[in-house]
Amino acid sequence: MIPKIINHFFKTILVLLTILWMALWIFLGIGGFVNGPNVDSDKIFIEKEIKPSVDFVKNFRKDNNRLPTNKEFYTWERIYYKNNPNKVHYYIDTSIIYIEKHQYIRNDSSINKENLNKFKKANWNKDFAICVWRGDWEIYYFSWTDSYDSERYSASKDIIGFIIIILIGLLPLLFWFIYYKRKRKAVKENISTPS
Repeated sequence: MIPKIINHFFKTILVLLTILWMALWIFLGIGGFVNGPNVDSDKIFIEKEIKPSVDFVKNFRKDNNRLPTNKEFYTWERIYYKNNPNKVHYYIDTSIIYIEKHQYIRNDSSINKENLNKFKKANWNKDFAICVWRGDWEIYYFSWTDSYDSERYSASKDIIGFIIIILIGLLPLLFWFIYYKRKRKAVKENISTPS
């Protein structure tokens, strides 16, 4: 009698833990999908933080038949984004220390090594890129494709992440399915075997 009570007690604990596990992962999956990082916040960030820089470079090229120098870009950037003009030091006219939030990219030497593959198609005689640090990742604009690239999120990544989290939460159901299938098989074998 006592082993049955202990067995029932542990089984009840396992069922409760399974329910808590599933509830936690389903909550995380839904919460991450609904409230988590999403494409809309990237679009807003691009409109506010990158598009003005891209528009400046495009208009400068149209008006002057050339791309702006680093000095011209970073001078405009400090004025537009109201950054402290004393924190930038010029060495020569076309060279500047990159310490601003926006990075004006005109050659491969300005690129992180892990991102070099994104710039393979760039022709630095006529192309440029803008990079903005978002806090945890970078968002790029590429002039040769006229497109933006967020390293972090896309709608498909959000959906895939949601599915993976939900599947992790549902793993205990697989355990219980196997457990009850074996239990039914054992019961059927006991019934069909004469004593």
